[in-house]
Amino acid sequence: MNIIKLFTATFCVMVFIAVLYGQRNQLAENLTPVTRAEMLERAKLAAEHTWVCREQNTLATCQQSKSYKSDFKAGETVRGIAYDWGGMDDPAKYDQKLAEGQAAGSHSRHGVTNCTTGIDCSGFVSFCWKQPRKYGTSNLRQIAGKPKYNWFTDLKPGDVFNKAGSHVVMFVEYDGNGQPVVFEARGGKGKVVKNTRTWNQLKGYIPLQYKNVLEED
Repeated sequence: MNIIKLFTATFCVMVFIAVLYGQRNQLAENLTPVTRAEMLERAKLAAEHTWVCREQNTLATCQQSKSYKSDFKAGETVRGIAYDWGGMDDPAKYDQKLAEGQAAGSHSRHGVTNCTTGIDCSGFVSFCWKQPRKYGTSNLRQIAGKPKYNWFTDLKPGDVFNKAGSHVVMFVEYDGNGQPVVFEARGGKGKVVKNTRTWNQLKGYIPLQYKNVLEED
């Protein structure tokens, strides 16, 4: 009797593992294929997008957790889509919402709003990876796995450094000192930027690689 129970339990576990493995494979197959060149091109579009902040784009008309203060001044020409907590607006949608009078960007202290436009750190990565919806830093692992190569020397363009519940940045290259150059939607700068990070700044982050990346020869 005990042998039968043990066999049944083992069989159920094996079936569960097989189903889970199948679901993960199916997820990877259903993800949009993206080349690394496409990832970087999309990142550049967001970082180099130039727009002019109008008076109406400095004012948030909806309710926020805290009073709204814009990172930008009326009449200012800005390079890079504004950082917007919970946002995932591509350049075209961003320009459209600015024209409609929405405020340029917001921060976590404001909460997720319906009257601000822009993109946050994980929304930026989701956009670069051609996702139809936004993934957060806490669930990026659903569409990305940890690469096996040495991330201090061999990370590839389009991979990311992720700290769940905090921040994520997209790797571009190593600089002359071996420090990582990244694209990121950075709250501190209020927009998408290209930065050189230090390894010390990335303590607590883990590298992730999109599950359906198309490797180019």
